[in-house]
Amino acid sequence: MKVKALLLAAALLTAPVAIAAPAVAAPAAATCGSPATSNPHTCAQAVTWAKNHVGVTSSDYDHRCDHVVALAYGRSASGHNSAAAHWSATPSRYKHSGTTVPAGGLAFFSIPNSTAGHVMISIGNGKFVSNDIVAAGKLSETTIATIESKWGGHYLGWSNPWF
Repeated sequence: MKVKALLLAAALLTAPVAIAAPAVAAPAAATCGSPATSNPHTCAQAVTWAKNHVGVTSSDYDHRCDHVVALAYGRSASGHNSAAAHWSATPSRYKHSGTTVPAGGLAFFSIPNSTAGHVMISIGNGKFVSNDIVAAGKLSETTIATIESKWGGHYLGWSNPWF
């Protein structure tokens, strides 16, 4: 009996042991909102506003992209003179790289021969609402690639709606 017990113990000690790796949580998906970006409209409300205004033309939207995204968030003004100034003033913790912009996120560009830059609001699934891309002052659906090809824009990144 002792021999069997010793043989069993020896077998257990020399058997390969699988060690499970600790579970690592997947990185959280990027979201539009953040605790420190308080706006009159939520990200979902801003997206609804943007979608509801596709096709609308207004002199209030003509060359005023930063104003348009502020309107989507229920503000009368963005607090910045241009999209470029808005991007520059946005704290780095609200700036993100990558072209997967969550619905409500703001995509920023530098535009050749312009100091103003450009910003547009994501409505999700790689689509955005932008002013002026099809006609002056008209809001329309577009993509990052369209801004890059039509205006020669250089995509800078996206931000949470920080105003």
